[in-house]
Amino acid sequence: MSRPGANVFISNGNLGIQAPGAFGTPVLVLATPVAPVAGYGVAFSVRSKQQVSTAFAQVGNEAVIQAINEGFYREAPEGTELFIVAVVNTNGLDDLAVEAVAGKALDLANGNARLVAFVKFPAGAYSPTIVEGFDNDVDPAVSAAQTLADAWLLKRKSFRCFVQGYGFSNAAAAKSYATSNKRNVAIVVGAIDDSSAKMTCLVLGRASKEFPQRNIGRIKSGSLSIADASTVKLGTTLLDAIPTVDLDALDEKRYIFPVRNEAAPGYVINNDHMLTAVTDDYNNLRYGRVIDTAVRIAYEAYYEELKEDVDVDESGRLQPVIEKALETKIESAISTRMPGQLSTNNDGSAAVQCLVNPDIEDYATLYAQNNIVSPNFNIIQTNKVYIFIRMRPKGSLNYIDIYLGYVSASV
Repeated sequence: MSRPGANVFISNGNLGIQAPGAFGTPVLVLATPVAPVAGYGVAFSVRSKQQVSTAFAQVGNEAVIQAINEGFYREAPEGTELFIVAVVNTNGLDDLAVEAVAGKALDLANGNARLVAFVKFPAGAYSPTIVEGFDNDVDPAVSAAQTLADAWLLKRKSFRCFVQGYGFSNAAAAKSYATSNKRNVAIVVGAIDDSSAKMTCLVLGRASKEFPQRNIGRIKSGSLSIADASTVKLGTTLLDAIPTVDLDALDEKRYIFPVRNEAAPGYVINNDHMLTAVTDDYNNLRYGRVIDTAVRIAYEAYYEELKEDVDVDESGRLQPVIEKALETKIESAISTRMPGQLSTNNDGSAAVQCLVNPDIEDYATLYAQNNIVSPNFNIIQTNKVYIFIRMRPKGSLNYIDIYLGYVSASV
C-alpha cells in the first residue's frame, strides 16, 4: 500500500454539453441521377465535404456533391453528421417523404433526427408541370412529409421538414398555406446558381447549426454563406429584381426564402415559417424544434416510471408526495437538458411547470383543451395519471416599430 495522501479526481459529463448537431441532427432524402456508392435505398452518413465527394463519386452526381458541399456544409460545420438516403431520380418529392424511403435514414439516425429535407435532381431533360406555382409534386410532398412526421411523433421522435420548392414560377400563383395545418413542414423557395437543391441544403445547414429556440433568419447570426460570385434567384428571376410586393406575398403565404441582409452584405432568411396558420402554436420552426426536444425528454423521464408500484390514499389517488416527485422530475430534466431554449422566470429558473392530477375545477380549461372529460384520479380503477407540462418559449423580435420625431423642448 502506498503512503497516506490526498487524491484529486476530475469528473466529466456534468455540463450537458451537446455535440455538433445534437439539437439539429439532420437527414437528407434525395432523388439522384446515379446511385451513391452505398447504393439506392441504403442509408449512410457523412461528416465532411470529402466524405460527400466520396459517397457520390460516380459520374453524373456532380450536382449532388455541389448542393451538399456548397449548400449544407457551407453553413453547418464539418463534423456535423448528415444522414442520407437516395433513390433514383424518376421519383418525385412526394415519393421521398414516405416511410419506405425516408424511414431508412431516420432509423439509421436512431430516432435522433430533428430536421429532414427532401430534395430531387431530375434528369436534364426534365420539364416541371407547374401547379399552384411549383412542380406538381411539391404540394403532395408537403402532405406526405406531415404524415411521416405525425407517424414519428407517435414514436416520441418528432422532427421538422424542409421541402424543396422545385420549379417555382411566381409569387402570385403560389399556393397560400396561411390557413393550412402542416405545422411540421416548410417549403424552401429560391436557387443558388440556378440550383434550388443547393438553396434547400443551405437552409438545412443553417437550421442544423442554429440553436433550436432561434429564428433561422436571425440577423445577428450573420448572412447566409453564399459565395459572392453566386447568383441568387427566385425561380428564373434574380432576387434583387423581385418586386417587394411579391416578396411580401410569399411571406404571407408562409414560404421560406432568402432576402437581402440590410445590415451587411449578403442574404438572410426571411423568417422561419411553417406551413400552418399563424394562430397555430407551432407556426414557426423554432417553437416546433423546442417542443420536439421536450417530447423526447418527457418520454424518457416518465417511461421508467411505467408499472411502478405506488402508494395511494383512501380514494385511490396518488399520495401528494408522489405527485410532487413526478412534477419535480420533469421540471428538473427540462431545465437541465434544454438550457437557453425557454424563457426564464424572475429567479432565473426555466419557465416550465408540471401539473400532476391538477384540480378539476381550477384547471377545467386545461382538461377541456386536451379533450379530457370527467377525469378520474383513482388509479386503482383507471391505471391512469394526468400529467400536464407547460413551458413558456422565447419570443422573436420580428416586428420592431421605431417612432422618430422632433420636439421643441429640451430632451
